[in-house]
Amino acid sequence: MKLLSKPIILILFLLFILFRTAFAQSVNDISKQIAPELLQQDFTALRDTLQKIHAGLYRYKSKAEMDRLFDRYFKELDHPMNEVAYFAIISQLISGIEDGHTECFLPKDFINQFITQVKLFPIQPRFIGNNAYVPCNTRELPAGTEIISIDHRSIGTIRKRLFEHLSSDGRIQTEKYVKVNDGHDPFAYLYNVVYGIKENFEIKYKTVGGATAVKTIAADYFKNMECPPPGRVIPNRYLELAYQPGNVAVMTIRTFANEYLVQTKENLADFLAASFKELENKKIGSLIIDLRENGGGDDSNGALLYSYLTDHPFAYYASLSSTTKAIKDHPDLVELQQPHKGNYKGKVVFLTSGKSFSGAAEFSSIARSNNRGVFVGEETGGGYYGNTSGNKITFFLPNTQIKVNIPVFKYVMAVKKTKHKDRGTIPDYLIVQSMNDIIQHQDVQMNFAIEIAQQ
Repeated sequence: MKLLSKPIILILFLLFILFRTAFAQSVNDISKQIAPELLQQDFTALRDTLQKIHAGLYRYKSKAEMDRLFDRYFKELDHPMNEVAYFAIISQLISGIEDGHTECFLPKDFINQFITQVKLFPIQPRFIGNNAYVPCNTRELPAGTEIISIDHRSIGTIRKRLFEHLSSDGRIQTEKYVKVNDGHDPFAYLYNVVYGIKENFEIKYKTVGGATAVKTIAADYFKNMECPPPGRVIPNRYLELAYQPGNVAVMTIRTFANEYLVQTKENLADFLAASFKELENKKIGSLIIDLRENGGGDDSNGALLYSYLTDHPFAYYASLSSTTKAIKDHPDLVELQQPHKGNYKGKVVFLTSGKSFSGAAEFSSIARSNNRGVFVGEETGGGYYGNTSGNKITFFLPNTQIKVNIPVFKYVMAVKKTKHKDRGTIPDYLIVQSMNDIIQHQDVQMNFAIEIAQQ
């Protein structure tokens, strides 16, 4: 989500020039041991920067709790370690902030080494709940095989450990599944960060027929990975309106980001105006709004969409602030937003997933708070009460060059209180695709939403 039409990206380098210069010659060496003094300098610089500019640092944890977290990880920096081991500590710290927009990354040269020089777990599994599956036919295992354990660690234990290194809003887990499944943090890379380099992996697995067996598979280079994560796919259209039997329409909105819509020559305001006019002309009784691929975007687009779904004024953001001031001039901070004159009055079903993040999660919380419709699918990847996003500062740790994205604006939604303070919008009907659904390309979430809409 962006506060302005184009995000301001600030690159901060603290001036530890002597240390940085001394270390730069060996930054590409994965096994190179880094002196604890340099690691501590990086950590202190990061802590100071987070405390100064991260507006949501204390959204889910108190200052005392965050101070204990900082102190805990700083104490681990009492001995030399390589870059990857240090990154594992930094990623746990970032995860502990519980903010999905705050992320850290190894330097590009290290990532290139992982891709070209380091052998990794050779299959990208698919995590569903506490289970993991082989999602395609591989040389060693057929599609649908369940991985029970790797190197005598249960897959549930592995998942829990890996998730400790992934950021998300509050205690939301769906976003972490997206990150490890879809390529933001591929399993093989993350497993290497947490458990180290391996030549072979002993896996215990269960066949589709139910038999269990043990097999040793060799590590391989990333280029040879089987069932590779899909990564980001640019669709032909982000915005679509289609129809189903039973007087049902399906509106798919894959992004609120104007910068993406420009690439496909689409405009959300024009799309909504034309679509809701068409729904009115066709006298459509039920509307499904599919936000499962919507990672957010421009602030005002969520409020614009909701203005077509209500017939009374509504509040959107309750407050917006940085660490130094409250923001008063945001267009969606006026006390009440006005409904669109062509607003839709029929039944609405919302489809959400762990990819429904940032601005899409904001919209979902407003729709849920105002009881505008039924939610189907999975918990949104973004928090119900808001997020910390808008403009970001990209901070490079001076000695290790680890990159940390730090959001600088705290958004608080104008929503009613709910049971959980640290979760997303939880669906009325939790529908999770099974591995067989995925293999068979069965969209059980959409099918269920259509059934609800037709009732």
